[in-house]
Amino acid sequence: MSIHGAIDTLAVSLGSRFMSKYFREGAESKSMAETLAGVNLELPEMDSEGDYDLTASTLAGELNAGVRLAQWVGADDPAVIYHHGASEVPFDYGFKGIFPLRKMDIRANLFLVRAPFHRSMKEFQAGIRSLANVTAMLAVSVCLIEHLVKYCRAKDVNRIMIAGTSLGGFITNLHHIHYNSANVYTPLLAGLAMDDAYLVSVYRKAVDPQVRENSSGQIKAALNFEADFSGKDHCNVFPLLARYDQLIRLERQKESYGECPVSVINKGHTTGALAYGELRRHILEHIGL
Repeated sequence: MSIHGAIDTLAVSLGSRFMSKYFREGAESKSMAETLAGVNLELPEMDSEGDYDLTASTLAGELNAGVRLAQWVGADDPAVIYHHGASEVPFDYGFKGIFPLRKMDIRANLFLVRAPFHRSMKEFQAGIRSLANVTAMLAVSVCLIEHLVKYCRAKDVNRIMIAGTSLGGFITNLHHIHYNSANVYTPLLAGLAMDDAYLVSVYRKAVDPQVRENSSGQIKAALNFEADFSGKDHCNVFPLLARYDQLIRLERQKESYGECPVSVINKGHTTGALAYGELRRHILEHIGL
């Protein structure tokens, strides 16, 4: 195993000892389409750069989410709507690495979406207690991204990208499946077989073992998006995976994209998420910057 894979394995092993387990209170969930249909939210009035909170009504109850308008440079420039990874607290940690606005001139309107359960690690651990909560979390972020696309269109922005890393990459793919209203999608370190991360990869250690053994079919039904993706035109989707990733396994997730071309970096999941320069280049190349 490469050093990149070893870092992934060590990180998951340590984290699984101290973190509460995924789905420990149950693996019952509606489908993603049903869960998404059950989301109701309104975008706050965003009249300046800054952070905005919102409350979404979902099948799992009311959930808090947020959006940061990190930079607005004008309607003549493209927009990038970025989503963070799972358990990323603070939620802007990776965003600041990819888009170091104090050091680089990036001519794009930049948004950062904060998923439910990501204001603190305590909130995250409480949130992942059920599969219904996790699917609701995904659905809220997908719905919020669609509201941001509409916000940009209303501002006459004519080129919009959805991007995200890990959890954010899965959400990027889900927005493509259910809305496809953006011009470009760059899912990073993510695929369409989210169930594989929880059931097969080293990340399975983060899942309640009894639920993993007894409810694998329910997890797969809720978190495998390959069939929905395969029925779509993928010409605007540009995935990036990591060769030594032990969570988002290269061969499995590459297969999940079907005929969609996939870029590969020589990193693992942890080191890939920290490879800000490579992630930035992939994003900016496909938005035309």
